[in-house]
Amino acid sequence: MKKSFIPLLLLFLLCFHFVEAQQRSVSGVVISGDDKEPIPGVSVQVKGSTTGTVTDLDGKFTINVPGPEAILVFSYIGYQAQEIAAGSRSTLDVTLNEDVRQLSEVVIVGYGEQDRKTLTSSISSVSAKDIENLPMPSTDQMMQGRAPGVLVSANSGTPGGGMFVRVRGSTSINADNDPLYVVDGIPIVSGNQSAIGLGGSTANSMADINPADIESIEILKDASATAIYGARAANGVVLITTKRGKSQKAKVSIGSYVGTQSAWRLPDLVDGPTFEMLRNEAAVNNGGQPIYANPENAHSTNYGELVFRDAPIRNFDVSVSGGNDQIRYLVSANDFDQQGIIAPSDFSRRTGRLNLDAFVSDRIKVGTSILYSRNIRNRVTNDDNIAGALGGAHFFPSNLPPFQEDGSYTKFSIFENPIAVVNENDISMVTNRVLATVYGEFEFFPGLTLRSTFSVDYNNIKEDRYINTLLNAGAAVNGDASSIVTVNDNWIQENVLNYQTNFGGRHDLSILLGNTLQESTFERTSAFGQQFPSNDFRRIASAAVQTSSSSGSAWGISSFFTRVNYSLDKKYLFTVNMRRDGSSRFGAANRWGTFPSAAVGWRISEEAFFTKGKLVSDLKLRSSYGVTGNQNGINDFQSRGLWRGGANYTITPGTEPSQLANPDLRWERTAQFNIGVDLSMFNDRMTVVLEYYDKQTTDLLLAVPVPRSSGFTSIFQNFGAMENKGFEFMIAGSPIVTKDFTWDVNFNIAQNRNNIKRLAQPIPVYNRDIIRMEEGIPMYSFWMHEQLGVNPETGAPIWRTMEEGREFDPNIDRFIVGNAWPDFFGGITNTFRYKNFDAVIFFQYSYGNDQLFWNRFFQEHGGTRNTNFLASQLDRWQQPGDITMVPKMTNANYAANLRPSRFVEDGSYLRLKNISIGYTLPGSVASKLGMSSARVYVSGQNVLTWTNYSGMDPEVNSTASTATTQGVDFFGMPQPRVFMAGFNITF
Repeated sequence: MKKSFIPLLLLFLLCFHFVEAQQRSVSGVVISGDDKEPIPGVSVQVKGSTTGTVTDLDGKFTINVPGPEAILVFSYIGYQAQEIAAGSRSTLDVTLNEDVRQLSEVVIVGYGEQDRKTLTSSISSVSAKDIENLPMPSTDQMMQGRAPGVLVSANSGTPGGGMFVRVRGSTSINADNDPLYVVDGIPIVSGNQSAIGLGGSTANSMADINPADIESIEILKDASATAIYGARAANGVVLITTKRGKSQKAKVSIGSYVGTQSAWRLPDLVDGPTFEMLRNEAAVNNGGQPIYANPENAHSTNYGELVFRDAPIRNFDVSVSGGNDQIRYLVSANDFDQQGIIAPSDFSRRTGRLNLDAFVSDRIKVGTSILYSRNIRNRVTNDDNIAGALGGAHFFPSNLPPFQEDGSYTKFSIFENPIAVVNENDISMVTNRVLATVYGEFEFFPGLTLRSTFSVDYNNIKEDRYINTLLNAGAAVNGDASSIVTVNDNWIQENVLNYQTNFGGRHDLSILLGNTLQESTFERTSAFGQQFPSNDFRRIASAAVQTSSSSGSAWGISSFFTRVNYSLDKKYLFTVNMRRDGSSRFGAANRWGTFPSAAVGWRISEEAFFTKGKLVSDLKLRSSYGVTGNQNGINDFQSRGLWRGGANYTITPGTEPSQLANPDLRWERTAQFNIGVDLSMFNDRMTVVLEYYDKQTTDLLLAVPVPRSSGFTSIFQNFGAMENKGFEFMIAGSPIVTKDFTWDVNFNIAQNRNNIKRLAQPIPVYNRDIIRMEEGIPMYSFWMHEQLGVNPETGAPIWRTMEEGREFDPNIDRFIVGNAWPDFFGGITNTFRYKNFDAVIFFQYSYGNDQLFWNRFFQEHGGTRNTNFLASQLDRWQQPGDITMVPKMTNANYAANLRPSRFVEDGSYLRLKNISIGYTLPGSVASKLGMSSARVYVSGQNVLTWTNYSGMDPEVNSTASTATTQGVDFFGMPQPRVFMAGFNITF
């Protein structure tokens, strides 16, 4: 027996040794393909067995596998599962990509969130994932080209400057057309708060927010989505949600980039010899003698080059986030500096944020969001300002040197020496801003919660300007100083009761009830001084002549709102909103307004007759109709008859009426119809959204002319109508998804047709009435003398007249020759990932928009001025037979009362707006370096632009401070071309 047992024992030990040799340990790290962060709690399973484990807080795992044939399955909610052969490896790092289908199911809506598949509203989303690898200085730039129907363009390249944002067109003339911005539930101040006018330049309040703090941006577009915000939602609503802490180990994230900026195109001005040659030609054509004896020997200064510079940009972000089941936190800080490509403009931002959520019990949750932002702008006088550096660079004759022999600045006529403007400019704006909210949430029982919040948006802006005696404006008064302090203080208190339930397994019902109280207080104190002893004394206390003033105002709003969502079998969908607002801005009889909306949806793909397949996985038809309002853009007491002081007689104080009363003044109302189709194909790998909308605005808040015998020129009334109609199309998908390579693409295109339907009388706008508003035409329409060509025999311009055959009369024969609205606009985003490399290429485009290059009016002057010329003057008619649009250089052809339509150019463009290429360290390498993830990248903005526009930037609007203008380029600082390099590290 013993002899027979020994061989069996040896055989058993041999087999055990063989199995032991085959089974081994495999370790690794699982990270997210989105943010390269470790993912705790990932299930790691040996396929076909019960052997498994989960990743720890650092995303690490260790598992025993039976042999090289073993397959490891990695799965986690919200991510695409992966199956990977163990092979002979002992170390295995895994990247899980987000499951677009799961992540796209939830979207932020007003006062809550909703399943996208059952959403009946029109909402476009921009997530942190969409823009995380594209560094941007301000929040509103994140929306440009990424949301169909949302037209976003930069007013200029001024650091911290304003943006033009329109959601489905412009709905008003005298009231505001900007969307309502809501940050973490706070309706914030978003417009220009600068008190010192610098031509068309504006300051962008949205630049106060650190873009790295943002988790998502939702743009509410149709009335079903916006009516919950009622009186302020006619122009759309932008919901901005910031990042919050999660239940995980403390995570430290650091990001930084540095770069350089330059002008991608410079002013196309003539040199000194050419300037003198053109001036001589004009003099001779006018019957005089040449002005310059030897033009070929003229001095030449390229002022267009001298005022521009290569400017640095840098950014540093740090955040700490984490938490547990009781408390979650995120603390972040930002340090951002951007110099402008024209000195001394710059913008610096310092921010600190705390987002905190505490779970006091199973039923009570409290928290806060606090942002402190301090910004400093050094501003310049460009953009619609002939006294700025760009104005001087264009007007100053190129045959003049910038300095005299004694080192002093060269003087010329009334125009500022552009080098003096660059060197002597002294205009600052310091903003201290606090955005804060505290909330408490109580759950009465599962499904019923009450959330109460109190929020503030406090803005303190201090502006200082000193115009010294080396500049013309300062020399005239021996120094000119201004100091203005503005305080804009807003508070809002909201209570929202939310009930959600499902009954019968088929019926989903949610009911929301809420109320809001808000008050906004505005105060401004100004001091001015002139006649200073020297430029070394710049405080107003040193001025011989001192004046001051103060002003203030306030408004309040009280609101009640409700929303009901119901779905049957998640197939038949219904949404009803109602908001009632009362505003102090309107008369007692019309103080309250009601803003309802309703929407329906039908998920056709859930019907029994619809056969789902690989081609179509989800199909939904939805439609909505509702009414929203507009109270912004008018004075706080516009309905009342007001008096003001200061009407003094010698030393006796007096008052005078300042405004006619209109107790019947009421809200602007915008009714919107929307119909849309949502389609998912190829197992949700491709999504298509198609929408059509019709917005009708009535009761425009309009300054209507009144007889001068009243002592006033106008009174605000509800008069006029406007419409916007358009379509939107978006297609997004992942054409290629493999183990090592993915390609995601998003394309959107939109069209908006704006039309003024009713107006008391035509309204001329801006300098020399070059923009006109009247019935039957769009806003931002150019009203010019329509030039049909140039007579090839005489060189005289050929003009269109009202009556064929009649002689041209510049006082009568003016026409609408185009408008700034594009025929269509949108963007294309391509995202590529190959192993640890990633690339984002984003194109933004606009087609069919007209751009008025107003510089040409002043620099293509035909010799009627003694200022410099644009190079376009060289295309002038010179001899019989010449075919051109630029007339012969005579005074008659360039009369001051002419507004030639040749200055209205095609502003269409395609711009490589952003490109970023990055590399992420493998998880195992990052771990050895003490990091959970690390990425380095290079990036470019405004890299390439394809356009026929002859100005420096087809996107700018130099007259942004005049709200009724768009598409005017008049000495506007162009957007810079930017190249950057940076990194993102997480510990």
